[in-house]
Amino acid sequence: MRKSYKLLLIKPTQILDDGKLLKFEKALTPTRALPYIAGMTPPEFEVQIVDEFVQEVNFEEKVDLVGITALLPQIPRAIQIAKEFRKRGVKVVMGGVGPTSVAEKVIPYVDALVIGEAEGVWEALLEDFKADNLRKIYKNPSVVSLHNLPLPRFDLLNPKNYLFPGKEISETNLPRIPIETARGCPHNCEFCYSPRFFGRKVRFRPIDEVIKEVEKFRHSYIFFVDDNINANPKRSEELFKKLIPLEVKWVAQFSTESIKYPKLLELAKKAGCVNAFIGIESLNPTNLSSVGKSFNIKFPPQKIIETFRDIGIEVNISMIFGFDHDTPESLVETIEFLIQSKVHLLSLFILTPLPGTTLFEKFEASERLLHQNFSLYDASHVVFKPKNFTPESLEELYWSCFEKFYSYGNILKRFSNFWKWRKNLPQFWHMFKGNIFSKVMIENRINPLSGGSLSRHVF
Repeated sequence: MRKSYKLLLIKPTQILDDGKLLKFEKALTPTRALPYIAGMTPPEFEVQIVDEFVQEVNFEEKVDLVGITALLPQIPRAIQIAKEFRKRGVKVVMGGVGPTSVAEKVIPYVDALVIGEAEGVWEALLEDFKADNLRKIYKNPSVVSLHNLPLPRFDLLNPKNYLFPGKEISETNLPRIPIETARGCPHNCEFCYSPRFFGRKVRFRPIDEVIKEVEKFRHSYIFFVDDNINANPKRSEELFKKLIPLEVKWVAQFSTESIKYPKLLELAKKAGCVNAFIGIESLNPTNLSSVGKSFNIKFPPQKIIETFRDIGIEVNISMIFGFDHDTPESLVETIEFLIQSKVHLLSLFILTPLPGTTLFEKFEASERLLHQNFSLYDASHVVFKPKNFTPESLEELYWSCFEKFYSYGNILKRFSNFWKWRKNLPQFWHMFKGNIFSKVMIENRINPLSGGSLSRHVF
């Protein structure tokens, strides 16, 4: 048996409407999945990571094994990559949320598929590979413990391939670093992957292990990738207290229920939180009830915004267009409400029935799916039959509302509460720059959360 192997890990890009590939000069945030897989890989494998959004895949490179992880919109490109390497006699493994959700469509193009979480099966897969005995499917038979997880190999990524968050937020030359403290979500929103992929019972990493990882990035900007950083308030309090000495700035997802704990939010602010991503999703309670997010109804959007703002934490409000009770008028009113409320950041999405979710099953059963071109299942295209729109009119209204929110005039209007942020000017300036970035992305029909620097214009 050989003593060393070369493993190539690839994050594929997305195929655009015209068949070209989406490419950036610099991407917004590094992938966490592939550095983490590299951290689980034994030393006899020499690991290389390629992020195809900012790098090129060399199909002629001499490698022993290719591993691909993908979200759903990257699946068609992932299949293209797999076919190219297999034509050259290279074994290909695929995994991640996307391949797991459409396993039957991926299996014909790979030598092995990892369904669900990789812990506990990745090591076995590599042993089988070395023995030339790969199985077609690897799936963890038990719930994965988050204790003693390996540290991700971020050293395998070139930080120059990613946007620098700015000196007002980071004192290092590193990009925004994704770190995980927990998995799972107790809620069961019909449009969300998380309950089925990670489970409805939240699993937590030991706080000291989280802090050990964060310590590697002192004075940097951290993105905590949990579904809800405040899922267990008592644990969050301990985490926030231990973050304070590390002097990091960070962003995380908070549920609307977080406003029940203002003292905890004050502690989050003291611990370095500069921005809270909050999924309000709709101003219409009927919409929320229809997709299993009725827990949002008891927290008025204005109250959510004001609670975080009064504490000094900026908000990035997530809204979804295309629910059955949406109308053209209600969507325009939603944007007007956010502008008048001086929300500084908006993440806007089109309702998307992702395979593996309850919403997909409902739409498939009622024949409301338009197609299964997964490149377009990116929450910026309409892939189903809306109730009160044509697909074309909903998509056009989505972009026009997005453009309206980030027009120069409305950016100035939303930031006219400058005086309220005089004690947090670096944070305020960071959010303002984020608005300019978002405007450029939207003008190029790219959702800002999937964006990057377009200076190369390689599409």
